[in-house]
Amino acid sequence: MEFKILSHAGLLVKNKSGKSLICDPWLVGSSYWRSWWNYPPVSKELINSLQPDFIYLTHIHWDHFHGDSLKKFRPNIPIIVPKGNYTRMKDDLFYLGYNNIIELKHGERLQIDDHFSITSYQFWMFLDSALLIECDGVKLLNLNDSKHMGLTLKQIVRKHQPIDFVFRSHSSANERLSYEIVDEPGAPVDDLERYIKEFAQTARATRAKYAIPFASNHCHLHKDSFHFNQYIQHPLLVEDYFKQHQIQSPQVKVMVSGDSWSSASGFTISDKDWFTNRTTLLADYLQQQSESLEKFYLQENRAEIDKQVVVEYFEKFSATLPFFVRRYFKNVHFTYVLSAGNTTKYIYHININQGRVVELPPDTPLDHTNYPIQIHTTAFIFLRGIEFKIFSHMCIGKRVFYKVTAKQKKYMEALNLVFNAYEYDLLPIRRLFTWRSVESWSMRWREVILYMQLAKDKLVYGKLDIDKYLK
Repeated sequence: MEFKILSHAGLLVKNKSGKSLICDPWLVGSSYWRSWWNYPPVSKELINSLQPDFIYLTHIHWDHFHGDSLKKFRPNIPIIVPKGNYTRMKDDLFYLGYNNIIELKHGERLQIDDHFSITSYQFWMFLDSALLIECDGVKLLNLNDSKHMGLTLKQIVRKHQPIDFVFRSHSSANERLSYEIVDEPGAPVDDLERYIKEFAQTARATRAKYAIPFASNHCHLHKDSFHFNQYIQHPLLVEDYFKQHQIQSPQVKVMVSGDSWSSASGFTISDKDWFTNRTTLLADYLQQQSESLEKFYLQENRAEIDKQVVVEYFEKFSATLPFFVRRYFKNVHFTYVLSAGNTTKYIYHININQGRVVELPPDTPLDHTNYPIQIHTTAFIFLRGIEFKIFSHMCIGKRVFYKVTAKQKKYMEALNLVFNAYEYDLLPIRRLFTWRSVESWSMRWREVILYMQLAKDKLVYGKLDIDKYLK
């Protein structure tokens, strides 16, 4: 068998008969409104060589579920997705024109070919999944972005040990770095080293032979997010962490797009260093993509919003919230500050409890006494969040910036959780009690126990002790 790293989170696995599977093929262009780009870029030769028999998509985030990349493949190709409580992955694939969708339940195995099978393992309330691939006697655990731990990770390890390769993310893909605590300037908003630490802990818990830093090989090129490149935890930092902590098992291997391993010849890894001189290489990459970026800047600058669209969205959103959630937000207002070009074009002052939207003049002085929760992004992105029901994607792309007071930060974090619940069909609450949802969660009972254990840690000790669930 052979596997090859394709991209940020793209993985190709091929058996000795030539049957092949691709996971999460983001191969072309950018993601999250020109913010995320594959780093290193994927060669055209590699893209053109791909003729997969199956595709597996771990979850719906655009750096994994990438429409433009999927269009490279035939409409009838079997696309496999996790079967969770909601149908959006399947629905969106049908919308894109794909008609051969296979849903796998938690722990369900699919035989692809002789001596070639996959098993899907779901995790997290907002559906993510890992994939255990067995191919010609070699076992690969593609954890990707999923944060399996405790009983859920033990289920995988016990059933499939020994595992040869484990792949996992190792850098931030959330909104924490996008916060500015205005009344506590310089206050830390994230612990960057913890991502690498958790990578190492998880890799060791799987008892795999090799650990591949994965699903974090990207960079930021948009002018609004380029500065976030300094915070990306790249694979050399993972390798250094293993050396500093004398972790010899599993053995960490830095692999980027085009690198491979086969049963016959072992590792084939390019000698090009993409990380030591990353600043210069990023400047070159930015120059190469300047035309595409400039066209997009012009598109963003032309964005126009009809207030009625905003009113209707938040009225509908508020109506799905249970009374205790609306009560939590009763006296809280969120101020969306939306730019087009270099100027503020729209300001919407929103009460989630009532679903009430008030439009303020663009030149309104935004002091943090009267407006303690400000969400700064572009009119273009805000409108896309409404049109495609993807507010939960906005923060991932590092194109939205939160200016909040320390006291009000918890409400912004809570709103982002509620957006996720709304977009992942956990709201209205009655959707939790559909047969599909009950079946999914009953199969994932270990995860439910894990959440109860984490809740106990928070109540008793005042913090979440993740370390003990990764031993």
